[in-house]
Formats: sequence, C-alpha cells, structure tokens
Amino acid sequence: MNEQEKQAMLDEMRKDKEGASGERKFWAPPSKEEGIYSLRFLPPLKKLNEVKFYFTHKVHWIDGVPYECLDQSLEDKNGNFHDAETCPVCKFCKKLYKTASRGDEDWKLAGELNQKTRRVAKIVVRGKEDETKPEFYEFGPTIFNILFHIMTETKFGNIVDPKKGRDFNLTKVGTGRRSKYETSTPDLDQTPIFDDVEKLKIVFENANKMDYNSLISFPTSNEITEALNEYLGIDNSKDESEVITTVSKPRPVIEKDEPAVNSSENDDEIDNILSEFTNA
Repeated sequence: MNEQEKQAMLDEMRKDKEGASGERKFWAPPSKEEGIYSLRFLPPLKKLNEVKFYFTHKVHWIDGVPYECLDQSLEDKNGNFHDAETCPVCKFCKKLYKTASRGDEDWKLAGELNQKTRRVAKIVVRGKEDETKPEFYEFGPTIFNILFHIMTETKFGNIVDPKKGRDFNLTKVGTGRRSKYETSTPDLDQTPIFDDVEKLKIVFENANKMDYNSLISFPTSNEITEALNEYLGIDNSKDESEVITTVSKPRPVIEKDEPAVNSSENDDEIDNILSEFTNA
C-alpha cells in the first residue's frame, strides 16, 4: 500500500466515522472545554427488540483512527454479518505481552493497541436546539461502571426509565485525552424524558430510526495489518508471516425549571406512547 492508497483508505475511514454528511457519528462534549453536560439515556426500544439501552463493540485505536476488531461477530452497516476471525492486532498484542516486561515500552504499546470495549447509547442532549433528535453517545468503562453502580447499587434506581428516570450529569474535568469523567452523577430529581406528549412521541420515532449497526464498518485483515505496520514504521512490502516480537516504540501522548404537572389525560397519552415504543 503506497502513501496515496493509505491516505485514501484513511479518508474513507474518517467519512465512516463522521457520517456521510460530514457530521460526527457520536455526540461528545467539546474536547478543549471542561464542564457539566446534561444527558438523558433513552430506554431499550421495543420495536427494535432491544434488551439493553446500549450497544457493545470492540475497537483498536491505531494512530488515532478506530478500527473494528476482527475478533467479534456483528452485522455491519451494509447488512453483512461479520463472523469473528483472527485479528492481526490482537495477535500482535498477545505476542508483545508474552515477551515484554510489565511497565516497559512494549508493554505500554500492547496496552495502547489492544482491543477496547466501547458502548454506544441513544441519548437526548439537554440544551440542544432540538432535543427530540437523539444522538449516539459512545463511552468507555468509566461511564459504564458509573451507570452500572447507579442502577444496581444505589437508590437512584433505573435512570433510563422514560417516566421516572433521571437525567445524567456528565462531568468533564480536563481536556483532550486527559479528560476525566469519574465525578459524573445522575440528577437528584426524577423526571420524564419530556412532559410534552408530542415531543415524547417524536423522540421515540426518531430513536427507532437509529440503527446501531449503521455505525459498524470492518476493515479487511490486510487493511488493519497494513495500518498497524505503517504506525510501527514497518515496511508493508515484507512478508506478512514475519513475526514481530518487540518494537520499543515510544507511546504517543495519547438551575432547572420545575417540571410541569401532567393532567391525568396527559398521563394516559404518555403511557400509551411508552407502551408502543418501550417496555416501561
């Protein structure tokens, strides 16, 4: 793969990551700003046969670009089912772990390149111009562990419940790759997603059009191998069967309004909508 071919591949991957319109696939707080961002996780959707309020996949980050790990079975954005296969990056990381000493550069490199479990949820972003248009939000183990703790070990309960759930205050401390989210908490007040029946219906209609698999695009084994070699500074013209055991590559510096009180008639309408779209 020459430099022009490599650049064309990376450009296409960035399009996949950002979406066909050039917009980002995932909502995220501004990279260079700290702050508290109010979100509402949407519940599992009945019409899509969802059991969880999130979707799980595994990626490798190579030189700042996410590549789906080949060792997972998922349907991709084109409706093609990918059966788990040997992943060159996973294989390389395992070799590094076997030969490296804990804490040295090769050990750190293996940790950097190793597969990362990512979860994607559908959220309402409070303060957005149109809150009825949900966003995909991808998060790692820190947020997942906070959510798991909240929903299984605290009195906050089921914060994704559409009527009696809670908004989630995503608290970002630091900027860029040094951002931390450990102090994120659910809101103290239980509230419905929306008091307005029409807004509630629209947000669920929009969420039902959001297919998690539309986010998935698998590289070929050759593509991910070449990307790894490019990053490690290895000539891609060499035989792929050549075993790399050590690299010693430095690691890159990688006030709320009170909710309106619903009338019983309004409450019945809400229940009808929730019955149609969710298991609440």
